[in-house]
Amino acid sequence: MFNFNHVTISVDNLENTIKFYKNFGFQMHKEYHDENVDIVMLKLENMILEMFHYQEREELPEHSKELGIDLKTVGNKHFGLGVKDIMEAKKFIEDNNLCNQQITITKGRLGKPYFFIKDPNGILMEIIEE
Repeated sequence: MFNFNHVTISVDNLENTIKFYKNFGFQMHKEYHDENVDIVMLKLENMILEMFHYQEREELPEHSKELGIDLKTVGNKHFGLGVKDIMEAKKFIEDNNLCNQQITITKGRLGKPYFFIKDPNGILMEIIEE
């Protein structure tokens, strides 16, 4: 009856954010623009990433930029992209300068290796081996 439809993020720089996510295979899906907001939907297989870019916006709170603090805060935390090979994904991100921090692969509590990076807005994105 139900299936996953989309994740929405609000962004500071729409062009940089679109460019960043296209590196991961997202493609343009739909757009809407008016005097207050630009809305862009990117699609990766069955996943839609909806981006809101308001003319008047608030910055991402500092606690949402650090995983250890943000996970304890009630609300949406991050979204994840699955990969077949975590080491290959790490190399791709490093080779394409998509992360300006050292990437540390961690084995999760459920046994899956993963790591986090931040998009150009500071939003956390998990890369997890499926």
